[in-house]
Amino acid sequence: MSIESRRLGAVAAVSLLSLAALTGCTPPADEPSAPAVETDAAAPVEVEEEAATGPECLIGDWYIAEDQMQGFYSAVSGSNDGLDISVEGGTGLAFTDATYTYTPDFEILLQVAGTEGTGAITGGISGEYTATDTVITTSQEVSDIAVSVTVSGITMDGADLTNSFLADAPINSAPYECADDGPVIHFSTGEGNPTVAMQLTPAS
Repeated sequence: MSIESRRLGAVAAVSLLSLAALTGCTPPADEPSAPAVETDAAAPVEVEEEAATGPECLIGDWYIAEDQMQGFYSAVSGSNDGLDISVEGGTGLAFTDATYTYTPDFEILLQVAGTEGTGAITGGISGEYTATDTVITTSQEVSDIAVSVTVSGITMDGADLTNSFLADAPINSAPYECADDGPVIHFSTGEGNPTVAMQLTPAS
């Protein structure tokens, strides 16, 4: 296998794992508070169910859909000259009040300098997390990620590179906010690059 093909295989393996690390830069600015609304004291007050806020809105079983994944990988491609990534599939991300589980199931088609490769990632990563009202911080406890990369007709096991990548950055932080459809987590596309807001939707 050529040096370029090996390089592409390494890029593919790391690209596949990019979403596995909940990394982020600066938390989003606080939204301005809404002005007070005067109410008629004589009118009956309707009690509405309050939406979850802060860490409470993270709890649940979520899914990152293909369009959200593509938005992320398009940003990754845009930050690297000569790199083009398309994605097929999605990933699950579940939170209890103290733990998380990341369950990817997607493939990428990756092109670098005229060389094409494909990659697939399945399995899962789990661990503990803490969260303020604006930032989630995770720690990796268990990983059974399976990574397969094919370049120039040769298939490689990217698990070793993947585990090395995760071991180098076991604790990561990302800004997030609560939205009507589910939490929005800002994933990093690399140091010095802007983050990408990823909408989580309820898993079906």
